[in-house]
Amino acid sequence: MTTYLLRASHANAFELQNYYSLAKKLDLCVITSHHPLTPVSLLTVPLWSPTDLPRFPLRKQILNRTIGGEQWLIGLKSVIKPGSIVHTAETYTPYTHQAVLLRQRGIIKKLICTCWETIPHTNEKLASFRSWKKQAYRYVDLFHTPTLRAKQALIQEGVDPGKIVVIPYGIDLTRFHPAKTKSKHVKPIILMVARPVTEKGIKIFRQLAHELVSIADFRLVSSASYQDMPAIYRQADIFFLPSQTTPTWEEQYGMSLVEAMASGLPIVTTTSGAIPEVVGPVALISAPNDYQDLRANLTKLIADPALRAQFSHRSLARAHHLYDSHQIARHLLELYK
Repeated sequence: MTTYLLRASHANAFELQNYYSLAKKLDLCVITSHHPLTPVSLLTVPLWSPTDLPRFPLRKQILNRTIGGEQWLIGLKSVIKPGSIVHTAETYTPYTHQAVLLRQRGIIKKLICTCWETIPHTNEKLASFRSWKKQAYRYVDLFHTPTLRAKQALIQEGVDPGKIVVIPYGIDLTRFHPAKTKSKHVKPIILMVARPVTEKGIKIFRQLAHELVSIADFRLVSSASYQDMPAIYRQADIFFLPSQTTPTWEEQYGMSLVEAMASGLPIVTTTSGAIPEVVGPVALISAPNDYQDLRANLTKLIADPALRAQFSHRSLARAHHLYDSHQIARHLLELYK
């Protein structure tokens, strides 16, 4: 029986590394657009999608209002084998709606949906999205969330708690690990891995980089190849993610936090969204808008190598306990039974 992961242009190595070891146990196939977010080391079937169109002003908004979004997979029905399992993502995406229709018609045997969203009733501005989400609540057989916070969001939207399974996503610990020999830097290197946008805290990062330039070296990575990321983490001394919270956005997970823990980095971050759940007690955490506390936590680690070593040990222990992608794959396998 074939198991299809529907991801369109959302397909990425960050999430899908958790499924690599399952390819030996399942007839696993990822259905992507022709331009996924990153290369994927699994069997893929690329389909044309509106996301493959050239960029033009207000593309997302125009496609949302004219055809219900960008993430359609053209010809999906002809690819899916009858009686198969389909695993999609988020209840409001067009490709999830396509999968829901296939489940409604009895073409597929089981429909699973991973939901990252942690704010209830978001992505409901359009009537079509509200309708699609309600259909998904009815026809999705099993919901998977990476966090308890995302589970609670689904419950508040009316999903039966008995249909929700919480399994975190992890990373390949054979790739993400501390350096065998740590280089000694004149000034500690503060690393931020994120899109350079306001909600990720880029303004705070830049302000602190300016204020603390004499005692630390701040580095922002927003577009490196995923293959290069383990080495980038190993060069750093502290990981910094000052994520913010808005009425419509908060940090849903923060895969970079997991990568930083696996790399043995002490972490300074915020309470935005699911971050406290992901990092637990191993990070120094401030309220998103508490600039002075973020600054104090950073300077504390910058000034104290022994404290950095203590938090480094805690980070690494948590990563090995909770976020080994090979162990997580065993739990994910249960979704398909």
